[in-house]
Amino acid sequence: MKSHDPSYRGVWRRMFRSPACLLLHLSFILVIAGGIATWLTAEKGAVRLVKGKAVSEFVSRDGETYPLPVELSLESFDIDWYPGGEIARGYTSRILAGGEPVEVSVKRIADVRGYRLCQSGYDSSGASVLSVNHDPWGIPLTYAGYVLFSVAGLWLLLSPRGRFRRLLRSLCVAALLCGAQGAAAAVAGIPAETADSLGRMSVVYQGRIVTFNTLSRDVLKKLYGQESYRGLSPEQTLISMRLYPDEWKSLPILRIDDNDLARALGVEGRYASLTDLFDNEGSYRVDSLMRLPSGVDSRAIAELDEKVGIVLTLHSGDLIVAAPAGEELSRWRVDAELLYNSIPFSRLSFIILFAASLLGFVSIGRIGFLWRITVALVWAALALSVVSAALEWVISRHIPLSNTFDTLRFAVIILTVAVLMMRRQRRLIRSVVLLLAGALALVAFLVEVNPVVTPLMPVLHSPWLSFHVSLVMTSYSLFALTFAAALVALLSKGSAPRLRVFSLSLLYPAEWLLGLGIITGSVWANESWGEYWSWDPKETWALVTFLIYALPLHPSVAFMRRPGAFHAYLLLALATVGMTYFGVNLLDSLHAY
Repeated sequence: MKSHDPSYRGVWRRMFRSPACLLLHLSFILVIAGGIATWLTAEKGAVRLVKGKAVSEFVSRDGETYPLPVELSLESFDIDWYPGGEIARGYTSRILAGGEPVEVSVKRIADVRGYRLCQSGYDSSGASVLSVNHDPWGIPLTYAGYVLFSVAGLWLLLSPRGRFRRLLRSLCVAALLCGAQGAAAAVAGIPAETADSLGRMSVVYQGRIVTFNTLSRDVLKKLYGQESYRGLSPEQTLISMRLYPDEWKSLPILRIDDNDLARALGVEGRYASLTDLFDNEGSYRVDSLMRLPSGVDSRAIAELDEKVGIVLTLHSGDLIVAAPAGEELSRWRVDAELLYNSIPFSRLSFIILFAASLLGFVSIGRIGFLWRITVALVWAALALSVVSAALEWVISRHIPLSNTFDTLRFAVIILTVAVLMMRRQRRLIRSVVLLLAGALALVAFLVEVNPVVTPLMPVLHSPWLSFHVSLVMTSYSLFALTFAAALVALLSKGSAPRLRVFSLSLLYPAEWLLGLGIITGSVWANESWGEYWSWDPKETWALVTFLIYALPLHPSVAFMRRPGAFHAYLLLALATVGMTYFGVNLLDSLHAY
């Protein structure tokens, strides 16, 4: 790095001429300095508190002991259970810190003379386990960097003389940034009318109070992969399985998607019965596959074992549990849940979006009425996604952004809104975006085969959840738009220069929103786990994605000024988004909720 190099002089001159750019790079320096300070000076560990015993030190992650600033003693420890009393909604420790009463919970971190105490869990003996984090230098430096990044990024987006505003003026894309039924009437003495009426009954399921209709649909989808079994409703199927288990043991209801597993069990087709999984001596054949090398994917074996466990729990009577007295769902909430269950939102959404994409491609030849039909279909898909999210919000009583299905649906909403706002863009780009939205909606539909609308982990009961997920998913949606533009640009080279400007105008807000998403996630982690960064796979890949997409925003990178290289880079860059969102779920991650 020679100081007399004119390119570097130009970079430094432009940086000091733009206060917003200078603050942005200063924010990175502060964040890096904070990370180094945390690495060098922070003390992290855990302390175990038992009633009647004072503790004056904690154990680090390396097994070393460090002194606490004051003695800690446990006064009481309470668990807040979901209905049914099996899944914890949260836990709270009331302690004395140097004689002063302090409360620590999943939602509340206590600060005792600079030592942050976080409720991390408890053990079977009733002891409360608190994480301890003493980081007097790293957190202030890092948070200062976060604030500078937020301000500088917004300044760059709003500055009238900034590059982003020039891109908007050249493209006029500001609008983008503003905003088989009843074949059998009865089975084993269970009339269809009786089964349907029981669908409104309130039961305990995954720690929540839901309708029996929700439980039976989710269980049947989990076991069989469909919402009906040979013309029987989910309620009929589960009630019959519960009352007449012997008659169901030989019926193929357990779906097996792995061909190797089916061959190892000697099962023909995609479905197995309970009798297929036990030998003549009554031994469980799946267990031997789990213990001995078999050449079969362990995840497929575990999934089948989970299904067998569900069936056996159903047979024992432990799966269907009536809601405790006084905790039944209100009539309007039951109606909302039944309405949500009766409409195949995700199936309709991906079908409509694929149809809209196809019509969009056909209408490129300027057949006006076809494009009007396309727009109408996009509005229909958007309405389905919004109504689905609203109903789930009512049903689950939390913002629907806590699992893969919810976040995919949110991305579909962002992309469909983007298509409706992109009035000045070519129909080819908008059609490609619709194709991406349809693909995401299809993945959401496939994800929904497993039970959804489940209780939140205690750590997810946080207002930071909606901010963090919304920011990140919006940025990912904008990155997907640049992928669509890059694909069109490489197929139609004459439009590559103009689409380069279009993609750059998207990258600025997308990168800023991703940065804010990482920041809010960091603050959320600090408020929940007591540390703002742990190099979890999700965190690491989010940072990698941020850095990958930052490169095209630097004017000094010569090869990025060539439209062909620029668009090829953006095509490849989306792989980091895929790894961040999907790939890390295959790794050991705190984010694999």
